[in-house]
Amino acid sequence: MQAIAIFAPLGFEDAPKRLVFELSYLLLIVFIIVNLPRPGFVIIGVGLLLNFLPIVANGGLMPVTAESLAKIEETHRIESREEGDAIPYTKNVLKTEENTHFYELSDHIVWDNPVFFRVFSIGDIVIAGGLVVMLGDLFLPRLQRGRSPGPSRVNP
Repeated sequence: MQAIAIFAPLGFEDAPKRLVFELSYLLLIVFIIVNLPRPGFVIIGVGLLLNFLPIVANGGLMPVTAESLAKIEETHRIESREEGDAIPYTKNVLKTEENTHFYELSDHIVWDNPVFFRVFSIGDIVIAGGLVVMLGDLFLPRLQRGRSPGPSRVNP
């Protein structure tokens, strides 16, 4: 659903993009609530809420500053854009630090790497930690606690 909000041609207005993006977060939060008993999902849920707060407070998209984009040499994305404009093919909206609600929770952490996720938020880091816990629970052998040892297979 977020891919639709980012890449689909939803018209010239940003409103459909913002609405679809917010709705996708609400669906993700419901999914997390349903899966709370599973390890890692509480952590992922906290990360989603940390991301959802600045998204809702800043009009439906995650705020990012021109300074953060300049650090990773992505200023071409915001040429001819004004503050408050959605940045094409991203989940971000251009904001100044002063006009960003919950700036510390927004996409402001810069990691210049050749792959992706070059500007991200604290919520993204928390979500990544929750994914590590969840995947570890799924793929690593579980410790069997509280089980009495079964009969020995060694002949007496």
